[in-house]
Amino acid sequence: MSPRVAIVTAHWGGSLDETTSTTRLLAGALARSAEVEVVHLASPPEPPATVEDSVFRVHRVPWKGARLLRAGLVRTALGTYDGGRHLPAVASALLEELEGSAEDAAEVVAGLAPDAVVLAGHHQPWDVSSLGARGGPGAPRVTFVPFLDSETALSAAAVAAAERRADVVAVMHSGERRAVLSSFPDRAEDSVVPLGCAFAVNRSASANRLFGVRYFGAYLLSIRCFPPGGPRWERSVTHEVLRSAVGHVSVAEVDGERWCIGDRENTLELPVSPSRVNLWRLMRHALATVDLRPPGPVGREAIESMLLGTPVVVPDDSAAKQHAADASGGLWYRDVGELTDAVRAIADRRVRDRLAVQGKAWADRTHGRMDEFVRRARQIVLGD
Repeated sequence: MSPRVAIVTAHWGGSLDETTSTTRLLAGALARSAEVEVVHLASPPEPPATVEDSVFRVHRVPWKGARLLRAGLVRTALGTYDGGRHLPAVASALLEELEGSAEDAAEVVAGLAPDAVVLAGHHQPWDVSSLGARGGPGAPRVTFVPFLDSETALSAAAVAAAERRADVVAVMHSGERRAVLSSFPDRAEDSVVPLGCAFAVNRSASANRLFGVRYFGAYLLSIRCFPPGGPRWERSVTHEVLRSAVGHVSVAEVDGERWCIGDRENTLELPVSPSRVNLWRLMRHALATVDLRPPGPVGREAIESMLLGTPVVVPDDSAAKQHAADASGGLWYRDVGELTDAVRAIADRRVRDRLAVQGKAWADRTHGRMDEFVRRARQIVLGD
């Protein structure tokens, strides 16, 4: 009989954001060798229900009173002091209140009687202690995947509770691992491990250029918003500014539904669907992928770009930056001046090609082998 795994997460449903897609990727890997049940903490709250979603049975639990935007603003403001690591008691109480509650989750998880539980995401507004003591008789093995969008989240009471209960913490990148070990010094280092998600890119499909792109010669790819509806800075560096910085190089821009490419004289609107396959086509033939978006906790597009042999220019203090640094496969920036310098440097073919080779080797080794990811996910979640 297959073991049963319960994934408790707010990151499910039809969203295309990288946290949800990574949670589904992990669930799919586990489904190869386990029966996977998803406990979806639904916000805005929906009536309790159990539905079938592909090979998964999803149990919707209403998440009530969550005001995450306000909580994020408070946490950002508090983070200006010491990174948000040590919050006053009154601030912690306020943030816990803004987090809301999904109190029914404990009962739903208990009813599933899982062999293992995955806490996917640092939003866990329910009584995690109901899972029993770590290593206790009959207690499920617990894996915590925090998906940290900011280190300040480590000061949250729910995160501390999840860390205390977790047998293992699975992280997205080396920076997240250092942050977890720094915030929880009593945790054994070998229990904080990289998840090493494998992102499958369609190399044969990406070999074909988008129509009209070849006319513009060598180009940089800038991403202001992807997927459509995702995070986007209201004001950021445009393709015109990037083009002026590098002069002789064209710039393709992905901005939600609007994609274009231009040089000093012409601009072409790209009449294509804003799909991931079309993004890969632009990535593969670009000099570099320049990420201009608010950073996310996974850095998926940075990994995919390096898998396709294209170096990256990414924001500092981000998951993407950690990937670029670990791979020696790209450059990063803190402000517009550093962005301009990085783009000029990477437009040099010698620099670009060296970063491309290094980045692809690292990405293939750590994120390019699906069978290895499936094996690793099972080992982390179910143990030896």
